[in-house]
Amino acid sequence: MNNKTKKAFSGIFVVILMMFSCRLFSQKEKLEYVDSLLWSKAHDVKIKGDYAYCAFLNGLKILDISNKRKPAAVSQLYLGGGYGIEIIDTLALVAAGEKGLQIVDIADVKMPDLKGTYETPGEAKAVAAAGKYVYVAAAEAGLQIINISDPAAPELAGAIDTPGSAENVIIRGDYAFIADGSSGLQIINISNPLEPKAEGSYDTPDKAERVAVSGDYAYVADGSSGLQIINVSVPSEPKLAASFTTSGYAHGVAVVGDYAYIGNLYDGAFQIVDISDPLSPVEAAFQKYTMYNEAWDVTVEGEYAYVVDYFSGVHILSIAEPTRPRVRGRFSTPGSIIAAERAGESLCAVGDLSGLQVIDPIDPAALRIAGATSVFRGVHGLAAEGNFAYITDRWGIRIYDFSDPAKIKMIKMLEIPGVTRNVLVRGEYAYLTADHAGFHIVSLADPAAPEITGSLEMAGFAYGLDVKGDFAYIANSDTGFHIIDIKDVKAPSLVGSLLTPGLAYGVAVSGDYAYIADGDSGLQIVDVSNPAKPHIVADLPMEGFANGVKVAGNYAYVSDESSGLKKIDIRNIKEPHLVASFDTPGEPAGVTLYGDYIIVPDSFSLIILK
Repeated sequence: MNNKTKKAFSGIFVVILMMFSCRLFSQKEKLEYVDSLLWSKAHDVKIKGDYAYCAFLNGLKILDISNKRKPAAVSQLYLGGGYGIEIIDTLALVAAGEKGLQIVDIADVKMPDLKGTYETPGEAKAVAAAGKYVYVAAAEAGLQIINISDPAAPELAGAIDTPGSAENVIIRGDYAFIADGSSGLQIINISNPLEPKAEGSYDTPDKAERVAVSGDYAYVADGSSGLQIINVSVPSEPKLAASFTTSGYAHGVAVVGDYAYIGNLYDGAFQIVDISDPLSPVEAAFQKYTMYNEAWDVTVEGEYAYVVDYFSGVHILSIAEPTRPRVRGRFSTPGSIIAAERAGESLCAVGDLSGLQVIDPIDPAALRIAGATSVFRGVHGLAAEGNFAYITDRWGIRIYDFSDPAKIKMIKMLEIPGVTRNVLVRGEYAYLTADHAGFHIVSLADPAAPEITGSLEMAGFAYGLDVKGDFAYIANSDTGFHIIDIKDVKAPSLVGSLLTPGLAYGVAVSGDYAYIADGDSGLQIVDVSNPAKPHIVADLPMEGFANGVKVAGNYAYVSDESSGLKKIDIRNIKEPHLVASFDTPGEPAGVTLYGDYIIVPDSFSLIILK
């Protein structure tokens, strides 16, 4: 081999090595979905045999409803979205919001398998099927008609824009009936799915959310204007037949026989309306099925109505006697997830409507809820240490003992001046922030008898808190970044401050630097080597709203309430740069780290990434 050949070979080898190294490096920097639990925000359900197929914000969840009193989870498949669902044969068709149409094989209910995806131009809100065509209500993109002859390779067959936002779609014969938001009811002729044509419309008083069709009438859940009954016997000339004032914001509707079943938001309850005379609807029953009553949608199958509640899950009501509906069973879900914190091998999560949940152990391969208990409303923060969880709410701090997760008990409540916001526990002390009251240090020498040892008055809303060594670091959305000397727990004192360009919401300190989640100003990196003179050394703008941050090794992990989790390379402290992101379905409100895993409280679930 001559020198020229050797050099060429060496050059090729170096290029290959660099390509391989870059691939390994990029793989290392990726954020990958591992698992999720505590799913909430149910949107739709369809029944087939002994199973309920539910569209949650996170994706598909399948329930065994053979025992109506005790519906049980069978499986779930994360899809990154879930608003509407339809079942045809062994396929579940999920309208998955920004993720478009998701086609799932449910031949084995224990192992649902994603077969195909079609990216719709607008958010996929609802789905209906007829033959080989799937009709997707795609919000601002109107009606999208997808050919799924090959579920693994769905193709666009036809489309028609609607004047409003297509929220729901029902197929009856040659027509698609669309609840088109502020534009009311739209009727589309689909006799030729390749060339759908507008046939007729009726502009309802409020926002058309859902539609059901029976005989010559369309029944529209029309928000604050209640139920609108529209005569569609002549599809090109729909006319109002009657209206019915509902108990709340009408969002869901199903019609079977002589009755319309309505789901209302804003504590409006579940209603059954006698429509035997569509021109004169009359209330047959009114049912408060849970505490909050946020019925997003309703499905009726046989003698049961399945109420999909936005916050609390799926409720099964017997409607054998339509004038006397009775709750027979429910699949309960947590209402919200506000914070999550690690405690040894356990993970604690808390929500305003969800209570305290203990996951034990933290094993992404087998996540298990070991115990749960209700908590007071108005939850703001969570810390966990040993067998104790410390939860802040608008009144103060509550201490829970979860040494036996099956029997979690509150052992003490301590009132704190102001509206208690964030909490961290270090050794025998809890460090707290409180809106318009400042910073407090609480002794936990006896968890059953906590007491405030020292305070520092501060104005504004203190959302972020970290404690390292002799200092506490506070992110205050009104007044910026503050450093407090806590050597004397009886007399904490302000050492330094810095007004950040945005709204300081979260802070994490590593070495000589504080990393601040600064709202719409993204990430700010502050040199705190001299606590009396903190100064910004770098920033990384973001399009959304940064509200939480954690640091591990060479990376900062930032939660962005509008676009999920961001992974930031901070090896060059003056030039931080984004290396990966993961768009979570909900609104993340912080970050917790556990080894190689990143745990994100995502408002309606816990998301685990790696």
